[in-house]
Amino acid sequence: MIKNIPTRDNFYTTGRELLDIAWDMIVKLLVNLDDAENYGIDKNAVSVEYWRLANRQITTALAITQQGIEFLIKGRICEVSPFLLIADPPAKWPVQHEGESVEFSKFRTIDAQDLIKVHDTCSPIQFDTNFVNKFNDLRKSRNTIMHSVSTSLDVQFREVIEALLHMHNSLLPNEAWAKVRKKALKSSPHATLESKCYISNEINRELSIIIEMLQPSKVRQYFKINKNSRAYLCPECYYQANLDADDFEYKNARLLSKEKKCKAVYCPVCDLEYSVSRNKCLNVGANCVGNVMSHLHGMCLTCGYH
Repeated sequence: MIKNIPTRDNFYTTGRELLDIAWDMIVKLLVNLDDAENYGIDKNAVSVEYWRLANRQITTALAITQQGIEFLIKGRICEVSPFLLIADPPAKWPVQHEGESVEFSKFRTIDAQDLIKVHDTCSPIQFDTNFVNKFNDLRKSRNTIMHSVSTSLDVQFREVIEALLHMHNSLLPNEAWAKVRKKALKSSPHATLESKCYISNEINRELSIIIEMLQPSKVRQYFKINKNSRAYLCPECYYQANLDADDFEYKNARLLSKEKKCKAVYCPVCDLEYSVSRNKCLNVGANCVGNVMSHLHGMCLTCGYH
């Protein structure tokens, strides 16, 4: 008998964790570079050398991203049957002693190069050509990183972020990545050293940097907002933030439409819509011209006045 047979959720949990680790590595590099101005350093002047020195971290993040994607695909295969992941014929299976069960982990599982074929053969929904090509390109890059010392492999941080978001969106289309990241931050070791408020500051800062970095079409695809529309504070993120730590000015929410009568904003961090009224801000002293007021906490989503 085989024991400790993995489930879809087992693979999904590990896959998400690996993607989060890769994301964390890249985002920390971006945040540290963004902080350069606080130390009187022109980040544009040092960026070329900065990213050159960060090359090993970026390639490692790419390898971890690929590993996370493989776990997510294994999770989808598990939805059909976890036994499809066993690679060897019965003659090569682990020896089973009388009265003892065999751990599933002792079986050799299929190679990464066979995951797509097994999935598409057994699953009712097959991967599209774009996904397959992207997966194979990432796998080849990962193999180069893990099995050789290449002097020609040049991986840019944008490639890792876009690959991560694309593959996560393809494999788990009903799951907002920002919510996955927020959950990961809440359960990270660092969270035990900070107040709960720090999570809102952290995730909003990260997303602000990534949204600024990505093309508008990518922002709409992965975060469901129009990058070129006026940005607003999310009332819930602002309410949860540590306002003493820094000036919380991270505006990631957008109105649902450009119509003047639009009365709701969407926050990609919360993956929720919030009702608003279209009234002028009363913060006369700050000369705020905002006219989007939150119903949730009665605040101006332009300046935070309430």
